[in-house]
Amino acid sequence: MNPQIQPEPAYGAQMASYFRLPKAASLVIPQTTKPPLAITRLVSDIGLPERTANIPEEKAFVVSVHLTPASVTGCEIWVDNRHSNIANWPAGGVGIYDLEANPRTRNRGPVDWVHYHIPRTTLDAFASDVRGPRIETLKNTHGTVDPVLHQLTELILPSLTAPEAFSQIFLDYFRLLFCAHVTQRYSPSFNTGSRPRGGLAPWQKRRVIDLFTEHLDGNLTLPMAAGQCGLSVSHFARAFRQTFGTPPHHYLVLQRVERAKVLLAHSACALSEVAQQAGFSDQASFSRTFKAIVGTSPGQWRRQQGIGTRIVGTG
Repeated sequence: MNPQIQPEPAYGAQMASYFRLPKAASLVIPQTTKPPLAITRLVSDIGLPERTANIPEEKAFVVSVHLTPASVTGCEIWVDNRHSNIANWPAGGVGIYDLEANPRTRNRGPVDWVHYHIPRTTLDAFASDVRGPRIETLKNTHGTVDPVLHQLTELILPSLTAPEAFSQIFLDYFRLLFCAHVTQRYSPSFNTGSRPRGGLAPWQKRRVIDLFTEHLDGNLTLPMAAGQCGLSVSHFARAFRQTFGTPPHHYLVLQRVERAKVLLAHSACALSEVAQQAGFSDQASFSRTFKAIVGTSPGQWRRQQGIGTRIVGTG
């Protein structure tokens, strides 16, 4: 007897089909040994005039952040065939759905919604990592604005169309922030338990510095770095920030800029070569980031260094 074919998880093109949309921008944030977090953006200028299709049962949740308010007639929801109408659903409002309960919706006005697909195994892995209890369910009052989740969503949106512009360590850190916020706010009994305190040990700090220097191209994941320090991902992220005063992905950007400064000051490499050697995805990204952090463009900074060198040499 042939095994039953399991439906595709409800994200990306599969989720777009349930909403009767031709396509949807999406991103899957993978992790080597743990289930992924998937993000899908569903956009329709004409809204959803018909009730969305049935979604096959799946051991997962969808956290939906609405970037547009509900239509004037409200947002209709069916869960286990029970109907409700949320008359007031402002931008930034959140809905959470258990995919074992066949959630469906209808909104007669324009929609721009971002759906986070979270397998239960992803929540289990996060709870284990932070030494918390198993997360049985996620609950919220539909339409309630969550400013933190709204801001996180705006932060991650560019990655849905340009994932190559984001380092893996940034995506790992985003997943950690997302899971921490959602579980602490929407899991009724979640408790992070005993959190180890303090920063990285001296040997761990040295190992981290070496790791980031070796992986300026972004080919470094948060679990990889945490494993090198013998720590869980959540403990490592907290200890890292306490030690360096900034999250891992921002520290990586700062190290790229420092490497670029060395190349600008001591080589005649073109800016495109400097960008590549310093780990940036392209020259435009390099110039934009360099100016944001240093306050001047790479070319201007290089010319300033040249002027300063000549003054010192002739003094």
